[in-house]
Amino acid sequence: MGKRTASEADARHAQGVRHLKRQRIENPAERKPVNGAVSQEVTTGRQLQNALIFEQGAASNFRTGLNLLKDFLDSILYAADEHDLPGKRAILREYLESQRAKAREDKATQFLHDLIQAWEYAAETNFDALLTQIVANLALLFRVFSADPQCVEYGGLLCKAILQHSVLRRLHWSLSAMSPKETVISPILRLLTEMTKYNEGAHAKAIYLKNDFTLEPRALARNLGLWRGPKEDVAPDHRKPTVRTHTVRYLLTHLKFQDEAAKSEILSNYHVIRGIFDHLASDTPSLVLDVLDVFRDHVFADKAVQRRVKSRILVGKTLSSIASLYRYEVPEGQAEDDQRSPCVAAHKFLCLVCTSPAYGVMLPSSGYYPPAREEDDRNADLEDGTEQFVDLHFGEEAQSADGKTRNVILGEFIRSLKPYANTAQQELVLAIFKACPELVADYFAHKEAFHYDPKLTSTWIGYSSFLYQTIELPVPDHLAAKRSYRQQPPPFSALMQNILPQPLTQQALVRCLNHSSELVNFFAVRVLIVAFHKLRAILQELLSAVEARSSQLWKQTTRRILNDFCQRCPPIKAIIIASRKPTFQKDMMREAITRLWRLYYEITPQVALQEKFDVSIPLCNALAQAEMPASSPEDKAFRVMELEHWIQIARHSTAMRWWQRNKSLQYSPFTTLLRLMANSQDAELYSGVKALLVAISQEVDMLQTSTFPDALDALVASLSVPSGSSATSSHALEFVDDCCARFVRQPIKYFDDLDTLRAKDAAVASSLGPISPLLVTLIEQWPFKGGKAVKDNSAEPIAHWLSTFLFLLKLAGEDETLLSLVRQALVETSNPAHQSVLGDALMWKIGKQRAKEALKLATGADFSGSERSSISPVPQEEAEQPTNEFNTAELELPPEEDEKHSGLTRWRRKDIEESLEDGDIGALLLCLCSKYTEIRLQALANIRQLMAKINESESSDLLQLKLLLGEVLESAEPILHSRPLPYVGGVFAAHASTVLADPSHFMFGKVNEFLMKKPLWNVEHLPRYFGHEIINSKPEQDGSYHQEVDWYLDYLFDALRTSADMEIYRTRNVFEKLLSYYASGSCAISAKEKTVKLLLRAAAVGGSTTLITRCGVISWIQMRLESNDHRRQMLRLLASRVYETCDEEKVDAWSSGTAKERIALLAKVGT
Repeated sequence: MGKRTASEADARHAQGVRHLKRQRIENPAERKPVNGAVSQEVTTGRQLQNALIFEQGAASNFRTGLNLLKDFLDSILYAADEHDLPGKRAILREYLESQRAKAREDKATQFLHDLIQAWEYAAETNFDALLTQIVANLALLFRVFSADPQCVEYGGLLCKAILQHSVLRRLHWSLSAMSPKETVISPILRLLTEMTKYNEGAHAKAIYLKNDFTLEPRALARNLGLWRGPKEDVAPDHRKPTVRTHTVRYLLTHLKFQDEAAKSEILSNYHVIRGIFDHLASDTPSLVLDVLDVFRDHVFADKAVQRRVKSRILVGKTLSSIASLYRYEVPEGQAEDDQRSPCVAAHKFLCLVCTSPAYGVMLPSSGYYPPAREEDDRNADLEDGTEQFVDLHFGEEAQSADGKTRNVILGEFIRSLKPYANTAQQELVLAIFKACPELVADYFAHKEAFHYDPKLTSTWIGYSSFLYQTIELPVPDHLAAKRSYRQQPPPFSALMQNILPQPLTQQALVRCLNHSSELVNFFAVRVLIVAFHKLRAILQELLSAVEARSSQLWKQTTRRILNDFCQRCPPIKAIIIASRKPTFQKDMMREAITRLWRLYYEITPQVALQEKFDVSIPLCNALAQAEMPASSPEDKAFRVMELEHWIQIARHSTAMRWWQRNKSLQYSPFTTLLRLMANSQDAELYSGVKALLVAISQEVDMLQTSTFPDALDALVASLSVPSGSSATSSHALEFVDDCCARFVRQPIKYFDDLDTLRAKDAAVASSLGPISPLLVTLIEQWPFKGGKAVKDNSAEPIAHWLSTFLFLLKLAGEDETLLSLVRQALVETSNPAHQSVLGDALMWKIGKQRAKEALKLATGADFSGSERSSISPVPQEEAEQPTNEFNTAELELPPEEDEKHSGLTRWRRKDIEESLEDGDIGALLLCLCSKYTEIRLQALANIRQLMAKINESESSDLLQLKLLLGEVLESAEPILHSRPLPYVGGVFAAHASTVLADPSHFMFGKVNEFLMKKPLWNVEHLPRYFGHEIINSKPEQDGSYHQEVDWYLDYLFDALRTSADMEIYRTRNVFEKLLSYYASGSCAISAKEKTVKLLLRAAAVGGSTTLITRCGVISWIQMRLESNDHRRQMLRLLASRVYETCDEEKVDAWSSGTAKERIALLAKVGT
């Protein structure tokens, strides 16, 4: 038969005659999707068993059964009615039990044999739809098993069945199927994920051992690259999961549940780990968060994973992939928490792993030093150090620094970021700079130059902020040396790049200061201010190193840093010109430029003094501004800060004249500052002005400063409350201003006059106290104001001020004899109208009370109604009388109850461990012994709250404390409503809590042994029990016997506070045992002294009669004295104290009147 012609074929086709092919053996309908089946309700396990019988010729029926199983499992997982769940789970267990019985009868039959057999058939015949259904149902079964504890064993059987070699071959075939077959690959990955995490990873190790099939690297790496781009009309988390998504979740599950060896093996595969991070920016937000969380918690935070394994993960490519999440945008309509968005999570992850050597990417940093010196942290040869002291400047010399940064990966990574465009990236770079200071110089040396020319753009503003915060980073201690300063300083360029980074050239900064934009001006000033502060901090470290090492290299570096900074910062002329611009006339701007000016004078005076500048004019303007009323407290604060800056500038200026009046000021600058201090209502606001006035007055030695308050405090207080006025008198200020100016012009003359004044009383001239030399000038100038021939009303306020000033000087502690001579001189030359005022200068008058209060308020001195300061050093202190060997004041009376009861609340302010160590919990336990019922009940409630807090902490270290608190509650609660817990119990609980805080304590074992005996204490039995366990038993630790005895005696002494405690001691024969122990050879000296103190405490709480009549303490003391006891003074004191506090009638009756005589004889025994 020949071939058909084209015309025949077309004619046959036109007639609709179909060409007959070879007939298919299997039914084609079996491979069609089974979607039209009517859903049935599963009522028995037999129904599932019949529906899931697999026959090769009836695959469609089996697929219908699989759909029935899927619907049934979905109804369990997503049940609409919780009441139906137990019945459905019982049906499922019935079906699973039948399958297990079948496998038990025929050992060759696997668990769920029909499903496994159908899986193999589908894989052999490429029946992808059937294979997908089977695997999806198996994954659902694992999810159902995980939710039902009664199905755990079935999950284990299913895992064993799937991990058979024949099934694993089929599984691996599906896992490595062709890329388009996503419907085959994804179910397999879901099944493996559910198997791995099933039962908290119980079978994860078994799955890993089959890694040739389950974790084949090539298949996983290929699957990690199977991702789809986002669709505009579908939100990322609502798209169908891709093969990559399932593969990533499968690997994350292994990282969660595998041990460190398996995790290390998985992480060592570079292609797989790289595949996880390469397309991270295209993943859904939930998957991104899962990746970062798992790697953070189960890889990098896992100390069992070696550091070298972690370092292989965080290579430059990985860091860049994570950093790409900074641009991750969450689609609109998705409710993403800002704190859990991918960009925020990536930022926190990078800040964590890039700032600690424990996470692999960061190598230990040596601060400003290059890595070549990292191991040489002790002493180095000076010749090598000189060779390394190379001028590593910017530009061409920066190239010589290549390879000298140890953290190369981090250095390349941060250069790929844009800190000027993204605040989160800026925070990351700054965090890396803080952890690795060496990277600052490397960054600016290798980063493509950014011209810092002033342009008011977002990029320039962001870059300015970045430079500011980079300079603001703290200077490491010892410049990052491990123990102390090294023999050589860090490279010069590393230090300079941290002070003034490369873009901040002198030309760029000057252009910024002269720019027309206020924001640009302000940024330039801020950057310069922080650069000066950084320079000061580094210079302080360098100077400390010079003192520690005495090396010429450190001195050369110090000078060179300062000289280079002076060359790179703007000249002072540029600052002066900028300060005159209208931009810098506003309060905040003016304060900023003045602060910068001040730093020039303080840190780089060689630059500041290059231009001649009259500081008095701006200082006077600042003084005038400070006196003017402000519209807001902020404006007032800015003006005061500006004034302090000008004052400091004036101190460093050689041309400043403090005592000369200016045309714009009524008084000289010094007197104007005095008036500001006197009229100020807020002394703290002018603290800097006060320090300056003290320094200026000390320079000319005008006012004495040897007392507190000193003469300057008295002068300010005298000017603050003038007689009959609410403001400082202008006449008094003019008089003070004139006298100060005269004293400064002729100081030697007035010192001679002071010596003449001292010589008037030659008898006591050598013992005279301090005096202010300014008083001599006041004596000289007073006749011209208030003399007999002067008739002027201005003299009256001056006279009142002089009287007040002399009175305050007397209060401050100046010599009263000399002050009397000054008063006498003033009265003799005074007009009769003012003599009475000056005559009472050293006496208290009602008008001087305000001045006294002003001095007290300004200095904090307490005059206590007297005429002399109670803290003045002038009165000579009497020599202390020698104290006795034994201070009875501390021993006679027990401590009184704290009326504030701070123990109720103090424990809440700290962690439990800290409260335990600080004794706060012990103070809370002592509140159970309070005499106030409400305090005891509050303590009871607080202890319960403390126990609840311990339960929440779940700390095993606090179990003993919880046990102690529980036993205290059980012992105290029945009696607290009627009476307090005896101090014998409360003090023991407090002391025991201190012991439990330290497991190495010598009493730790015995206290725990007592707590384990019973949950309820017999409080009265405590002294006797521990007396037997400590004194009559061997110690827990070798050599701790005497420590235990001392602890026991301290406890007895602290617990003996009331007569009720004394009664407990009496009934338990505590004193009899201690008196006999005192005489034994094993009693240490410290124990003997504490025993005597305990007896004195017993006498203080009303136990003297008991000690005499029941314990025979008088006879015991006599025996000890006759034995030449070294504590004779203490024993005699005890004897007299016991008899003084006893019931003398009862004791005399008991002793037949001989007790008093015996006490008198004890004074002679042993002498």
